[in-house]
Amino acid sequence: MNNEFFYRPPWTCGKYNAEKHVAIMFNLLSSSEYLFEAESADVVDYVLRAGKNGSVSVDTISSELDIAPRSIMQFFFSLIDCGLLTTTFVNSDCLKQYREQCAAIPYETSITGDKAGEYLQVDGSPVERAYSEAVRECTSVYSVMFELTYRCSEKCLHCYNPGATRNDDERCTRNQLVEMNIDEYRRIIDEMCDAGMVSATITGGDPFSHKDVWDILDYLYQKDVAVSILTNGLSLNSQIERIAALFPRDISLSIYSGDAKEHDYITRVEGSWERTVNIIAALRRQAIPVRINCVIMRPCIKSVLGVKALAKKYNCAVLFDVGVTDSIDGDVCATNNLRLTPEELEIILMDDDVAAKTEENELYTTPIPTNGTPCLAGVGNFCVTPDGWVIPCVAFRLKLGNLKNQSFISIVRENLSLQNWYNSKPTDYEECWTHEYCSYCNFCVGNNYREHGDISKASENNCYIAKARHKVAMMLKKGYVQTDDAIKKSIVELPEYTPCILHRQIKEMGK
Repeated sequence: MNNEFFYRPPWTCGKYNAEKHVAIMFNLLSSSEYLFEAESADVVDYVLRAGKNGSVSVDTISSELDIAPRSIMQFFFSLIDCGLLTTTFVNSDCLKQYREQCAAIPYETSITGDKAGEYLQVDGSPVERAYSEAVRECTSVYSVMFELTYRCSEKCLHCYNPGATRNDDERCTRNQLVEMNIDEYRRIIDEMCDAGMVSATITGGDPFSHKDVWDILDYLYQKDVAVSILTNGLSLNSQIERIAALFPRDISLSIYSGDAKEHDYITRVEGSWERTVNIIAALRRQAIPVRINCVIMRPCIKSVLGVKALAKKYNCAVLFDVGVTDSIDGDVCATNNLRLTPEELEIILMDDDVAAKTEENELYTTPIPTNGTPCLAGVGNFCVTPDGWVIPCVAFRLKLGNLKNQSFISIVRENLSLQNWYNSKPTDYEECWTHEYCSYCNFCVGNNYREHGDISKASENNCYIAKARHKVAMMLKKGYVQTDDAIKKSIVELPEYTPCILHRQIKEMGK
């Protein structure tokens, strides 16, 4: 028999679960993922085991799995169509050609929904949801967000990280934590991968402020983890080819306005808008999927629609978020000074790219949970702080244990705090899901916990947005229609925001 060899491209990664006979593979350049079950998953296991640019033998798979070579060949050609296999070793010319091909693919121009970064955590697509649900019984983790550092080269006015300042005279305390090093991260990543980790998000602060960030990214790439990166991009100017060689699943960069001056007012770094936009252009030339994160705030609402134009120009996705919240350490400055007014919210939520709507132009409602956790924080998804604490998610800061002196499995297995969260139900909450507007709440347990130290007490931030969404939904149901031009006109007619010097305003939890 003549053996046939195929090659696994370096732009792929994935995971196979032998117990459930299910696999997921990512094409990191075309921004697509694929689910495989039964025999198909068993074959994909051999593809994944080949390693990046490794060869895959049809005869070997046929012999060991007792599948006809012809069937495997047909399956492999379908993988080639998806960019998950090639017929030849991928050299630099092949890679360049494929990057150019993928760069021309229309990328999702918007991620609709004012859901406060929901996509950053687990289950970002139907394929991922299907895989995570299939393996949930036999794995402890699917996705992890690693906060490498709280240090950052920007000084954003609304930053929720501890130690952030609101003016240049305040003392920054972002650098007070003893951050984990590369040896600790290698051990933790190994543990997470053994426990089932498929995807990871690297964030901060700005993760590129951590001295070991490139070693961490390289290790995740070698471990076949699909990696998303959240950064301001300012450190990537001379590192585009280096980051491209690690094939990130996507890179999210924050742009707060279509106007450079207004964006720079938020970041408090002159020239940051221009530098970030240049990085976006350079990343897209390498076919790296880029997402623009845009928190809509009072200082920049009048020029926020310009962010759409940027996304269209560079073929990026854009995630709009109206959820300005209190900081982790109790600073309510951003909420008090930068959050949109009810009038501004009503206008901007009419925009289809900001609020998720049905085909009938009605706002999507959030189903009231019937049992179990109201969100997926800690359900196969976790966050790790710079100093090693495992928490359910970046917003839900409930400390479960520290990876510096405990293994991940020992932290999450039979964890009483985690079990209490898993067993929570709607009737445990004092006010949530008791009002008509609650159906329009993008429920964030982290906001509940951050404001009150108690998940059962309703967050003022959650309720504020829910009430605005409910009012807009009622207007839409009564036949009120706003065209894009009408929305633009309403935004232009809003009162001007008067810049002022902001100050930290610490509020004691629960008060």
